[in-house]
Amino acid sequence: MKIGWFYIRMICLVLVTLFLVAFSHKRNADRKIKAVKVNFEAGANLFITAETVDKLLIQNGKPLEGQPKDILVLKNLEATLDSHAMISDADVYLTLDGVLGASVKQRKPLGRVQEQKPYYIDEQGASMPLSSNYSARVPLIEGVSKEQIGEVYPLLKYLQQDDLLATQVIGISRNQNGDYSLTPRVLNYNISLGKIKDLQSKFANYKAFYQKAIKDNSLSVYKNIDLRFKGQVVGTKF
Repeated sequence: MKIGWFYIRMICLVLVTLFLVAFSHKRNADRKIKAVKVNFEAGANLFITAETVDKLLIQNGKPLEGQPKDILVLKNLEATLDSHAMISDADVYLTLDGVLGASVKQRKPLGRVQEQKPYYIDEQGASMPLSSNYSARVPLIEGVSKEQIGEVYPLLKYLQQDDLLATQVIGISRNQNGDYSLTPRVLNYNISLGKIKDLQSKFANYKAFYQKAIKDNSLSVYKNIDLRFKGQVVGTKF
C-alpha cells in the first residue's frame, strides 16, 4: 500500500509540473511586446537610423509594440535586417520583460569609387551603396570598375590597417595598364605605386623616405615619389 501511495504522489507531482509549465508557456506567449530597442555596434549609427531599423521590423503591417510575443519569428527578423544594404550583421532577441532587442553591425566602407553611380567598397571587399544619412571619409578611387574590386581591395585593406597611410592617403587612381598612384593629404607630391603587389616592402621604403624627408625638411620639393622599383624610392623634384 505504501508503494502505491508513492507512485500516486509521483504521478500527481508530474501532472502539476506539466500544468505549471503549460500555464507559464501560454501566459508568456500571451504577453505583448512592450518596446523595441535598437543598439548599434560601438554606438555608431552613421549609415542607417534606428527609425529605419524599426520600419524593417514591422510585422503584419503594424509596429511590434503591443503585438503578442507569439507572432515573432526571430530568425526571420534577423534575415530581414541582414538583407539591408547598410547592415553587415544583426542579432534579434527577446527579453523576459517583453523588450525586443536588435543589435546591429553596420558595414564599414574602405574606399569610394567615383563612377557615374558612385559606390563604396566595404571591409569584406564587396560593393556598398552610398547612404543619404552620412558620407564616409575614405579614399576616393578612380579608374576602377566593379570587376576590379578584388584587385584594389588588398590595397584598401593595407591602407586601413596602417595608421600613417590611413591618415595620409585620400585618393587612389588606376590607369589603363593597371598601375596605381596615390594622392596624399596636404603634401604636393604624387605616389607612383605600380601594380598592387609587394605592398609591405613598397610602403616600408616609403616610410623610410618620408621620415628622412621630414628630418631634412624637404617634403615640399618633390612632385612624385616612385615606389615601383624594388628596394628603392625614386623622388622627382619640381
